Amino acid sequence: MNQPIDIQDSSEAVSQTLSFDQALELAIRLHYANRLEHAEEIYCQLLEIAPEHADLMHFFGLLKHQRGYSEEGIAWIKNALLLAPDYLDAENNLGNIYLQLGHSDLAEPCFRRVVEHNPGFAAAHGNLGIVLRHCNRFDEAIESLLTAIELEPEAAHHYQNLGNVYRSVGDYPAAVNHYRKSLVLKPADAEAYSKLCRTLYLLGDIEQCVDTLREWLAHEPENPLARHMYSAYTRDKIPDRASDAYVRQTFDRFAASFDGVLNRLDYQAPFLVTTALQQLNQDTRAWHLLDAGCGTGLFGALAKPLVKRLDGVDLSPKMLERALARNVYTDLFEAELTEFLAKNVSMYDCISCVDTLCYFGDLNDVTAAASNALKYQGWFIFTVEKQQETGSDEGFHLNAHGRYSHTEIYLRNVLSQAGFTVRHFDTEVLRMEGGAPVIGFVITAQAIS
Repeated sequence: MNQPIDIQDSSEAVSQTLSFDQALELAIRLHYANRLEHAEEIYCQLLEIAPEHADLMHFFGLLKHQRGYSEEGIAWIKNALLLAPDYLDAENNLGNIYLQLGHSDLAEPCFRRVVEHNPGFAAAHGNLGIVLRHCNRFDEAIESLLTAIELEPEAAHHYQNLGNVYRSVGDYPAAVNHYRKSLVLKPADAEAYSKLCRTLYLLGDIEQCVDTLREWLAHEPENPLARHMYSAYTRDKIPDRASDAYVRQTFDRFAASFDGVLNRLDYQAPFLVTTALQQLNQDTRAWHLLDAGCGTGLFGALAKPLVKRLDGVDLSPKMLERALARNVYTDLFEAELTEFLAKNVSMYDCISCVDTLCYFGDLNDVTAAASNALKYQGWFIFTVEKQQETGSDEGFHLNAHGRYSHTEIYLRNVLSQAGFTVRHFDTEVLRMEGGAPVIGFVITAQAIS
């Protein structure tokens, strides 16, 4: 493996001759810099030379997972471990992939094997704590995370994860203390600020919550997550819809663990919309369907066998990578939904919107655009979260969790104005959140103009 290797960096049109180890080091640097496509090119070149190199197989497996091909990534890392059974970094990362996919039962043995072989492996203790929290084994989770903190006292994420455990058991003051400690070690961490604000809100300390948001905005005045939460908590300058930047940032950072998290929340919305589609009693086999706000493709995987052509559109490039890996879409588009619908006149037989319109308050523009994009008598099937009738003229509300809810009266009026007739209007549990059901509407409407 000392033979020289010609490496072409397609992003810069630069060719260089490197040793195997130098080429692998370059690929790993590109990988860490999130230049995944270019890293993958080099990994593939190196695998032709050394198909059974444990480090190479490990990193290539990680990359495959990050690009949405998780099962393939798992297989590569498992093969690396067959070659090097004591490769603890690979074992830990295999556990991380299982954790992100929601397979706590498979993740836990990976982390336990790591700490058994190396009790000083702080990351594995921390990861084990996360798994145990998901399994509701909270005392064990606290013990594992305290061990991680003892081994790595300056690592902010351990304190944040411990805060998550305390929040799960309802010990909000302890959670607040650990989130604050996390921010001391890693100032301006958006994740820690978000969780701290939400926990202060749950404590009923709105003043401290707003002060914390102002502190966050002082660090990052243009942070879309902070700005959106400030509007939600203060009711000041509430936007008609979540900004593109907020949606993109929220779902880009959520993409890798999206399916696993929703699985733990008993997420029903994709199945409810699929059922609504099947209950139309239409021959859908020749249909062109748009999965609007497709995310990672959870609904697309269910809808694909029912239609001829399936398109997806989303604002988050990271979510679209995951959707692409499912191999169920005819085309995928990165675009803002209303603008995309407005440009595609009479294109679709059906538009599905699974938990996408909860990031819109005012639905007038997006429903009009949906009507525009549908063929005559086309179908619009979507979910939104339910808002109780309050007598407010707006008909929608921005909630503390950052999503909008809508009243039935408002929804019926908006759909009518956009040229739809409501065929079904059902109240359902969309998912669980914080141990409580999230009640929403599943609406089937038909374009009649």
